[in-house]
Amino acid sequence: MAPYDDFAWFYNRYWNEEFHSLAFPILERIWLAHIGPRARILDVCCGTGYLAGLLVARGYNVTGIDASATMIEYARENVPSAEFRVSDAARFRLPAEFDAAVSTFDSLNHILTPAELQDAFRHTAAALKRGAPFAFDMLLEEAYQTHWGESFALVRDDHLLTITGAGYDFRSRRACCRITMFRMLDGVWRRSDVEIQERCYTPGEIDEALRHAGFGEIFSCAARDLGMAGDLGVGRTFYVATKV
Repeated sequence: MAPYDDFAWFYNRYWNEEFHSLAFPILERIWLAHIGPRARILDVCCGTGYLAGLLVARGYNVTGIDASATMIEYARENVPSAEFRVSDAARFRLPAEFDAAVSTFDSLNHILTPAELQDAFRHTAAALKRGAPFAFDMLLEEAYQTHWGESFALVRDDHLLTITGAGYDFRSRRACCRITMFRMLDGVWRRSDVEIQERCYTPGEIDEALRHAGFGEIFSCAARDLGMAGDLGVGRTFYVATKV
């Protein structure tokens, strides 16, 4: 089971909107401006379909993939006019029929080895037409030096969530947080525990993986320089790369 399966209900209810309210205007400027109307877009690590819904509302045809079957269930409910598949970002295969691709909310940082990151880029490139743009954002080291040691709690009458950051390991370049969730279901409190890991890649590693996968014309810019204020912009970089 993908780690996010148990987290999917909370993710669907509380996450995505805040991030994409800041990220989508950036994507419109640096990525969507180069895509024609009614284009076919591949959403890699689509989660519960929030971004797919924004794209469908603007007339695009969207296919989303995510490793979490539960996330995909929510995505199909949230955006029934899009297509969603349960697929691992580093292993999926689709024909080269998409006009653009996207992956948001540091989803690609959840890929924990350089080889798998390159595989994710390679399979994304294989699904794109020549000249198609691929936009994504990733967290760099500054982000893990600040927020990953913090804790967070959400308490409601029938559900509770706590996130405990274990910090960032400079040697492995991995960050870890532990999520504990309680939900009242059929009059009984149910508990789930999830450990989430992310890996910090250097800009050089990201560029190299993109080029080896078949991308060129790589544009990158710090999220804060693009107007993403607050904690979400700290250490985050947006990329747009073109399939060559």
